[in-house]
Amino acid sequence: MGDNSLGSLKIVGGNPLRGTVVPIPNKNSIVVALPASILTDETVIYNNVPQSTDVQKILEMIVLLGGEFTWTSANSVSVCCKNLKSYKVDFALGNLIRASILFAGPLLVRFGVAEIPVPGGCVLGKRSIASHVDVFNKLGIVTEFFDGFVRFTLPKKITSCSIWQNEASVTATENFAMLVAGLSGNTISLTDAACEPHVVDLLKLLSDMGASITGAGSNIITVSGKKLKGATFVAGPDFVDIGGFIVASALTHGNITIRGGNVPEITGGMVNWFRKFGIKIVESGQDLVVDGNCELKIDQINSGFPLAGEDLLKFAPRPWPGFPVDVLPPVVTLACKTNGKLLINNWMYETGLEFCKDLNLIGANIQMIDSQKIIVNGPVTFKGGEVTPPGIIQAVKALFLASLADPVTTVVHNADILKRRYPDIVAGYTSLGANISPV
Repeated sequence: MGDNSLGSLKIVGGNPLRGTVVPIPNKNSIVVALPASILTDETVIYNNVPQSTDVQKILEMIVLLGGEFTWTSANSVSVCCKNLKSYKVDFALGNLIRASILFAGPLLVRFGVAEIPVPGGCVLGKRSIASHVDVFNKLGIVTEFFDGFVRFTLPKKITSCSIWQNEASVTATENFAMLVAGLSGNTISLTDAACEPHVVDLLKLLSDMGASITGAGSNIITVSGKKLKGATFVAGPDFVDIGGFIVASALTHGNITIRGGNVPEITGGMVNWFRKFGIKIVESGQDLVVDGNCELKIDQINSGFPLAGEDLLKFAPRPWPGFPVDVLPPVVTLACKTNGKLLINNWMYETGLEFCKDLNLIGANIQMIDSQKIIVNGPVTFKGGEVTPPGIIQAVKALFLASLADPVTTVVHNADILKRRYPDIVAGYTSLGANISPV
């Protein structure tokens, strides 16, 4: 399904991208909503599901645990876990993607024990599962590490209580919510909960399945467990995909209408930051219209960026509702084509800016201060070439977008990782006028 194996992409840039696109649904919503099917014996239906490689792997894990799924259409899948037989996630699959940790809460509900491979995913530095261990331990759950696995074991009884997270971890919040939602008779509050759109999507699904939840979209959530039933799930639009189209329109001086992209509670803050670069973005009903025929410029007087020094502005991602870290790599590419100097700090991931070395290879002017801080000097003209960015989805996306900007040829290796989130990325951008071919 989707684009065939990408491997490497040859991109001839310089074409203005014009047309209308529909953003994919939020991948991070879907990969957590699928394990939630384990919480009930009834069927859960998922609509508008892209057949990305991460989605396919999650479904394979469910089957190996004893569940069943059926694609009822190209983008709808029904999942039933009535006959679940195992609490141990397959090592080979679970080690590949970080989302495998999201099986912990549901399996604890079903079996009282869960064994999860220490998860993998993008190469973004030291991404431990300490937040999950911390939340589970505060509920009395015992944690053991063995042979590349982590085993969680429920205590004989969990009583109603209130706990704090050490950080606003998205996946730990999701594991907490699924665990407590399935433990009938308990009411537990979590403070410093994550409130990203994919967390809100999950909490809505759990509510539809019968749990009582208050505080969705805030940093304090309270979950009362019930016997859960089947439900139907539809993820919201992927703000990361929307951010990519906004950057692409600006880089190519195009004009892109993003159908259904105007969702203020999801995209409002991000759109506000993109406007600070000079991008013209108009809300038109439920759509966003991005006019790339604009002057990309930041300055101390008019941009609204905070100061990092006498002649230097700064930018950094923040937990929601701040600017999302997954959209930071496209922002780096955007800054390369923007008149001005910008300090960017990816304080969340130790190696999240390594791809900037590849941007420099094709003409960027980026000073690497350390592994988490850079200064971008723009504007530049990309000169093309051949790059092999690290195995990080959004890092490859940043090089992909840079390759569209100027009338030169760029070969981007490691492109197959894009299919983890964007199964049809080549077809989507080609429909707007991009010149892309697998090599």
